[in-house]
Amino acid sequence: MPFQTEELWHWMEKRKNPSEALCIAAWPQIEAYDDELLKQAEAFQQVVTEVRNIRKENQIPNREKLELSVQIGAGYPEAFEAAIIKLSKVDRVERVKEKVPNAFGFIVGTSSFFIPFGNQFDVDAEKTKIRKEIDHLNGFLKGVRGKLSNDRFVQNAPPQVVELERKKESDAIDKLKVLQGKMELLT
Repeated sequence: MPFQTEELWHWMEKRKNPSEALCIAAWPQIEAYDDELLKQAEAFQQVVTEVRNIRKENQIPNREKLELSVQIGAGYPEAFEAAIIKLSKVDRVERVKEKVPNAFGFIVGTSSFFIPFGNQFDVDAEKTKIRKEIDHLNGFLKGVRGKLSNDRFVQNAPPQVVELERKKESDAIDKLKVLQGKMELLT
């Protein structure tokens, strides 16, 4: 007959001191970590995400191997290069000195990455799409800056709301820089 919970606790005697505890273990100590490796891991994650986004946005199937070229800058995740190849489903990572023409591009840290267009890619359609995004962001940025330039809004709004608007402005500026960089790669 199996023990019931009440019976089990009944058989266990009260512990008189910590040395009689059922489990004795020290709490783990915090150890030093490699900050540079963590930064490279974050950059690695961004590279894989960007390659996957390019696949998704351009309907490139995962079974199709891509070429990935990189202009290496500070913080390039060299320790994770094999994982980039595996998780991004690229043939290899080729190091280049100059930007690759007719290629999708993105920047992670100070490294620039390029994936050459396939034969089916429409450069003009991509330029139109990017221009439309730039126009939308410029309109959004104009609205945010209008709020931030209004003294009544800045003085009467709660500080966290004003800070959120400043973050929106900063994010929009960053996105515009990326889009303008993409536009340059297409020309």
